[in-house]
Amino acid sequence: MKGLFDLSGYVTIVTGAAGGLGSEMVKALAAQGSNIVALDLIEPPFAAEIEKQYGVKCLPLVCDITKQDDIHAAVAKTIDTFGKVDALVNNAALYGGLTMKPFQEIEPEEWDRVFSINVKGTWQMTSAVVPYMMENNFGSIVNISSCSILQGVPLLCHYVASKGAVWAMTRTMANELGQYKIRVNSITPGYTLTQASLQLAGSKEAFEKNYQRNIDDRSIQRGMMPDDVIGAVVFLVSDASAFITGQNINVDGGSVHY
Repeated sequence: MKGLFDLSGYVTIVTGAAGGLGSEMVKALAAQGSNIVALDLIEPPFAAEIEKQYGVKCLPLVCDITKQDDIHAAVAKTIDTFGKVDALVNNAALYGGLTMKPFQEIEPEEWDRVFSINVKGTWQMTSAVVPYMMENNFGSIVNISSCSILQGVPLLCHYVASKGAVWAMTRTMANELGQYKIRVNSITPGYTLTQASLQLAGSKEAFEKNYQRNIDDRSIQRGMMPDDVIGAVVFLVSDASAFITGQNINVDGGSVHY
């Protein structure tokens, strides 16, 4: 009997796969038997290691999710290689390269860039994959939002607004795609120890201050690591969540209760 979390034979596309969160997602999905298509602005370097350790196929591709040509080429390569797409994890986002500032001081160009990647990129990637899921009458899409939308984190209005849009888009997509047995859910991770979080803080001292404040505010008082998110990702991709769609899982150690 197949286990609830068994992903043997699956083909899962993960965007932003080379980063701290993305690479952990790839490992977790591969550990459950899923073949992986790993997309990022640079070719994810771990394909051979994933294949050797987990006995699955890992296809690393360079893909800018703001560019339609890149997206369609990546999806076409996925279909040529595997013949299908079972799951999509929309993890790619602009975060670490941002500057914290009052919302009225954000440059329009920076606002547009955030939305181009975090919102439009997620929409474009999903739009390219969905026709193949429809053909198979099966699929799971996991959109990575952010706990910041539940907290109203200040000085990051463009990022918070973009991740709120991802959450709203998740519910709309779930309503449209349910008839094809395609599920769409989201995850809102809390403040996580990643290179992007350190980059956003601007200095090690500022990061450590923010990080400790987040720990103090949590019910589970420890730092959040990238691998804290992977259980929710595997759950939402797998048959364990076969009757769950249009929902959000907040993974933040209890920073927010709702």
